[in-house]
Amino acid sequence: APDLSGVPLPELHAIEDCHNLLVTGVGGTGVVTVGALITMAAHLEGKGATVLDFMGFAQKFGPVLSYIRLADDPTRINQVRIEQASADALIGCDLVVSSSPKASHTYHRTRTRAVLNTAEMATGDFVRHRDADLRAGERIAAIERAVSSLLPVDANRLAMQFMGDSIYANVLLLGAAFQSGLVPVSLAALERAIELNGVKVEENKRAFAWGRLACARPDRLPAQANVAIESLDTYIERRADFLVDYQNRRLADRYRTLVAAVQYCEQAAGGDGTLTRSVAQAYFRLLAYKDEYEVARLHTGTGFIETLRREYGPGARIRFHLAPPVLNGKRDARGRPQKRSFGPWMIPVFRVLSGLRRLRGGPFDIFGYSGDRRLERQLIGEFETTISELLPLTESATLDQAQGVIAPYLEMRGYGPVKDAAVQNARPQVATRLRDMRGCAHAENDSQA
Repeated sequence: APDLSGVPLPELHAIEDCHNLLVTGVGGTGVVTVGALITMAAHLEGKGATVLDFMGFAQKFGPVLSYIRLADDPTRINQVRIEQASADALIGCDLVVSSSPKASHTYHRTRTRAVLNTAEMATGDFVRHRDADLRAGERIAAIERAVSSLLPVDANRLAMQFMGDSIYANVLLLGAAFQSGLVPVSLAALERAIELNGVKVEENKRAFAWGRLACARPDRLPAQANVAIESLDTYIERRADFLVDYQNRRLADRYRTLVAAVQYCEQAAGGDGTLTRSVAQAYFRLLAYKDEYEVARLHTGTGFIETLRREYGPGARIRFHLAPPVLNGKRDARGRPQKRSFGPWMIPVFRVLSGLRRLRGGPFDIFGYSGDRRLERQLIGEFETTISELLPLTESATLDQAQGVIAPYLEMRGYGPVKDAAVQNARPQVATRLRDMRGCAHAENDSQA
């Protein structure tokens, strides 16, 4: 737990009219919870409080802006939206949303004080451009010019370092904002609001405290935290266990055998496990490609449908938007397979398909003859061949080169045309780097002769 001894509480001033607080973030990361905690704390103290959440058309990873208005006298709150250039404070949980025109519209150069999460998080651009540049430095500078003061906090990194999970980043940022005096409610009220929220209470209190310390005494932040780092063996076994559910134990054993061969070779060459971890990650991605059987399993074998019915009620109508290969004749505006809507009758179909997943890759695999599935199997075979050629060349002087051969496989991400383009880009890199390793090995043999 963070050491907050000697850290003073921020001085709370009476709210003269309304305190306008903007919280920005992306859906699915708990950003709405920040607004809920603040307004609950205000209610506990008898203050007036309103929150208005604007969400993007896709709530998961869509932009979210929470307009929060607080007042000592509830009658002073006559509207819920924050007007232009009238925000008193910003809690920027996401860099991109915080620098958007809709958010910036509320900032005032001499009035708005801000705490900003500087972590770069995925946006819609990453769907089309995997290596899209968020221009983080430019965005931070633009926000800093638009507000009176800015406290940058890499909340995702701190949450990972001190809590072991970036999901606590927004509550950690709330702690920094409170310590900065941006949230005019008491510590007791905020901690009680966290308790009433009832989700990971002790963990969220600790994340909140780390945020306070990051603001008040960053010099006290330890260089390393006692967060357990997953060992290489655990990393490998967790993926092998997944492959058992994904298809069968034979596939898991195939995975373990190849990774173990790399691990043995790297240890003999004096490596630190970096190459083995990269191979374990790349090989797992190739083996566990998301096909029709896996989509069916994820829908029916993981409690997904049950969770939807529990959260939205048994009468909720479920629709599935899919682009099955046998029905993908139509293309969207970008030339990609157009998705179609299917009703709840797909649930029993999913159950049947999930049970057939052990046929994957065999002669009775009904989806295995499509171009995408043939490519997936080719990549698995190519990777195994690459490893068989790589291992005899891997010595202490060539471990970095071996890592370079594996790196392009880690870039083979996405689905359909996106993955096709990544594969076309990666294949020549693998061939070139493997050829360079052979050349180095031949040159060394010639010099020894």
